[in-house]
Amino acid sequence: MVTPVPKVAKPESLSDYGPISVTPLLSRMAEKLVVSRWLLPAIPSGTLDDQFGFHPTDSTTCALTCLLHHVTNMLERCSYVRCLMIDFSKAFDRVNHAILYSKLAGPGVPDHVISWIHSFLTNHTQVVSYNGKVSFPVYINTGIVQGSGIGPMLYTVMESDLCTLLL
Repeated sequence: MVTPVPKVAKPESLSDYGPISVTPLLSRMAEKLVVSRWLLPAIPSGTLDDQFGFHPTDSTTCALTCLLHHVTNMLERCSYVRCLMIDFSKAFDRVNHAILYSKLAGPGVPDHVISWIHSFLTNHTQVVSYNGKVSFPVYINTGIVQGSGIGPMLYTVMESDLCTLLL
């Protein structure tokens, strides 16, 4: 089942909505096993230190507090600080599966796990209903299933080779 969720404050067309999948309980348990057994150990230590969104005890408040701390420390040494803020609101929709699979193979995730993830991400269709109109089924060939247990970790793997630069 796919429930459309607005991506913008005032949605005006179908493209303003994103899918959130309601995944069966057994599948969510399998996803958690894959994450804890193979994905988390494959991510180099320190990679997740600056991630706040996917930790159960972290929040946006923690991220803002960390940013304020870094900016304050930099202002003690410099007369100004430049910050570049990037909105990754549609980042889950833009994940290229081929690049994701190659990144999963790099840190030593077993082939059978990558094959399971490939199966999990492919051959999905999406239908959206809006104002009584139903769209035609469309195959989803990029992106990560939002609302799934494995989605946030797959996104983390996708962006894990990005790093913060302090100048």
